[in-house]
Amino acid sequence: MNSNQAKKPSPRLTHITDIIELSPYLRRLILSGEQLADFPQDQQGAHVKVLLPPPGVSAANAVLTGPNAAIKRSYTIRDFTPQTRELSLDFVINKHRGPATDWAKAAKIGDVVAIAGPGPLKMSQFDASDYLLFGDSTSINAVNGLIKRIPATAKGHIIMLVNSEQEQSLLSQHPLLQSHWLVLNDSVTAEQQLAWLLDKVQQCGDLPSMTQVFLGLEATQVRLVKQYLLEQQQLPLSAISATGYWKRNTDADTFGQQKQMAPL
Repeated sequence: MNSNQAKKPSPRLTHITDIIELSPYLRRLILSGEQLADFPQDQQGAHVKVLLPPPGVSAANAVLTGPNAAIKRSYTIRDFTPQTRELSLDFVINKHRGPATDWAKAAKIGDVVAIAGPGPLKMSQFDASDYLLFGDSTSINAVNGLIKRIPATAKGHIIMLVNSEQEQSLLSQHPLLQSHWLVLNDSVTAEQQLAWLLDKVQQCGDLPSMTQVFLGLEATQVRLVKQYLLEQQQLPLSAISATGYWKRNTDADTFGQQKQMAPL
């Protein structure tokens, strides 16, 4: 192995020790186990891969590659308590079907699951004076992890789309970042969501040239908001950390392949 390459950690087996219903659409699973003894600290907002067995199989699968590999899905770390070796992950449920959401909805205390990681934070610059954070129910924990790292003297805006009013309490408070929320329901169309996002950006006025931006939204929203920031606000590409957490009407595996061919 090249000395410059970091050694990837082996998958860890964990078991569910607690389940917390955060909202009708968001479920927190607390994972624990001896193999979390060396899990790194201060990783809130980074992600792990949850390794899922095929539908109908209950045994944990820790295989990363090959024909018998687990189904892999990325989930953001809410918290990790080293003293109790407890890792908190939140899953969106009751909004769509898929291997991870179906597994999380049916999960019960005692179930065993493997994880791999953690991977890096989506944003790495935490010494700027201005920030603009976009998120939705899938990226609440990513946004929360960033808020915890942004200096108390920085100013800016947090713009969030969520599935329930209960989810508004899941973000940490920051003295100078203003929060804006749109609670979604079946009557709020994709076009209305995008219009609301762009309207909120316009209300921010002219952004300082080195405003640091995080975009953790649906793929089309990421592309169009990013385009607006680059073309209308003239922000440099280097100031924008963009991640499509999901894509409307597209399954996660297909979306992952699309992102590899054409990154957001």
